Amino acid sequence: MGAFINGAGTISPQSTHNNEVLKNGFMTLAGNRFSCIEPDYSQFIDVKQIRRMSRIIKMGVVAAQMASRDAEIDNPDAIIVGTAFGCLEDTNSFLSKLVQYKEDMLSPTAFIHSTHNTIAAQVAIIFRCHGYNSTYVHKGISFESALMDAVLLLEEGASKNVLVGGVDEITETGFNIMNRLGLYKDDEKINSDNLLHLKTKGTVAGEGATFFSVSDTRTNKSIAEIKYVRTFSFNTLDEVITETKKIFSENSIIKPDMLIAGFNGDEKDDKLTNEFINKIGCSDIATGYKHLCGEYGTASAFGLWMATTILKEKRVPVAFKLDGASGKIIENILLYNHHGDIHHSLILVTSC
Repeated sequence: MGAFINGAGTISPQSTHNNEVLKNGFMTLAGNRFSCIEPDYSQFIDVKQIRRMSRIIKMGVVAAQMASRDAEIDNPDAIIVGTAFGCLEDTNSFLSKLVQYKEDMLSPTAFIHSTHNTIAAQVAIIFRCHGYNSTYVHKGISFESALMDAVLLLEEGASKNVLVGGVDEITETGFNIMNRLGLYKDDEKINSDNLLHLKTKGTVAGEGATFFSVSDTRTNKSIAEIKYVRTFSFNTLDEVITETKKIFSENSIIKPDMLIAGFNGDEKDDKLTNEFINKIGCSDIATGYKHLCGEYGTASAFGLWMATTILKEKRVPVAFKLDGASGKIIENILLYNHHGDIHHSLILVTSC
């Protein structure tokens, strides 16, 4: 594919925005709702602008700036965002006022900010980027769809540097609705250390904003190369496995050095994930990531951040304390995720 990750930035329920996680490892998170640890936004955004931004917009804008700074790119050619639900807080605010004021005397601000492409637009304003700007809203494969678009832009020569990210937030209303539908566990004793060992229904709510600066050529800042991105919708697991083995063959890989999978603690979901891992013969090198950030539509962006961090070190950082491939040299990583046994995704990345 020839797409290179030169910088990454993430705001998550872990201390990732200040790189403390590399020194102290991942924290133990408790409960069925993992909220982000947010930075001091005034260090990134003008105070006057902050007042007009909702929480998810601030997270997205700052994560994009972090990725850009990491890559030392001031002017990206394109901005692409994936989000499963968009700006839920603004949407809830607009709809609530619609009812409260009986459709009269409504401020358009909340409606304007509630649209899914608001994050990509705000990032473009910050960077003064007048180029390609797009947002993908494809449920559990929203980030992967955005990443594929970024790779295609680079392959076509339409852009040289692209900022691509995945952003989703937890809101009180959204959490309560999903919880009533049985998506989350009720046990108050849940934490990130025991989540993957609980063989029960439901997962934990998560959120985050993760961006990557991707270019068409390798630079001295390149961390990893994106070799393959593929999504599957309404396919059987056997079809996904067949395609995975084909990826290995095309890239001369017997099996990857590490596999990062979307285990989320839900009995049914994790059973399917384990079946995939066992059938491709990677059970000894597999680890998870959603127990560290929670389950949300674009959680795979956090998984890719974890993969690029490992590839930058060429080994699993000791502080991470992750099972699977610990202690060995890591040259390539496969990310696998599925959303409700309907949408599956594969991302293969290698070190530079």
